[in-house]
Formats: sequence, structure tokens, C-alpha cells
Amino acid sequence: MNIVSATAGFWSERSARERLALLAAVAFVFAAALYAFLWEPGLAARKALAVTLPQLRAQVQDMRWQREEIARLRKQLGPATRSGDAASLLRASVARTSFSAAAPRIESLPNSQVRLRAESVQFDAWVSWLGELQRELGLRLESCRVVALDQPGMVQVEATFALQGATSAGTSR
Repeated sequence: MNIVSATAGFWSERSARERLALLAAVAFVFAAALYAFLWEPGLAARKALAVTLPQLRAQVQDMRWQREEIARLRKQLGPATRSGDAASLLRASVARTSFSAAAPRIESLPNSQVRLRAESVQFDAWVSWLGELQRELGLRLESCRVVALDQPGMVQVEATFALQGATSAGTSR
């Protein structure tokens, strides 16, 4: 016997008053399930969002202010960096790094270029420092030769840098 015929038989055997009571019980269970599984979690989520939304709005406002401040500072930094001497900028930046103890040699070249030679630097420190040079000082890497040393993670570096706005010797004619 399938479930549909069993249900139909059960329903036909009930009186009108029993059918009404069963319908009321099913409606009550359905309403309770809706409340328990949809309405109550929605109210709890609404309360949680009411608490976090002002915090998130404040964070967004702070991020906007920081973005404007960064743009303002970059505008101030740009002309000051371009007017500075690339070799002195590079020396000052090297002095703040962990590989300043390796005493890298820095020499000025024509066309606002600078050559750096370091005998033993940590490769990870070198790569992260290159990113800082471009972001903060406006120096770009023109050419680089990196040679691995016997000690793991250590390299010998010879690199040529130029200011962002300067033209390299190979491109100016």
C-alpha cells in the first residue's frame, strides 16, 4: 500500500471535527517551523547586523580618510624625490636595511643612475627592499645581476637604479 492511498484512507475515516483538529495541528506545526527556522534566525541576524553595521561604516570612513591622506602624501613625496640625488636617496635607504652591515658600494652614474654592489645580502631582504624603493622613493631597478653564494639564502648583488622620471642611457638620443 502506498503512502497516498494510506493517507486518503485515514482522512476519509475521520469526522469533520477530527479533520478540523488535524488541520489546525498541521497549521500550528507549520507556523512553529517557519518561526523557528526562518523568522527567529532572521531577527538574530538583524540584531547582529545592527551592532556591526555602524562599526563597518566607521571603518569605511576611516579607510576613505586614509586613502585621501596617502594620495596627499604621495603628491608631496613625488616632487621631493625627483629633485633629490638618487645616490643619496639610495644610501639613506640602505642605511635603514638589515644588509647595511654588508657595506654595499654605491656609485653615481650619468643620467641620474646609481649602481649598487653588495657582496653578501639575504635574498628575501633584498627583494622586499626593492619594492620599498619603488613605492617610497621613486627609484626603479634598471638592471640587476644576482649570484647565489654558498651560504643558503645569501646572494651577491650588482644593480643599477634610476629615478622614476629619468631616462636611461640606452633610450635617450
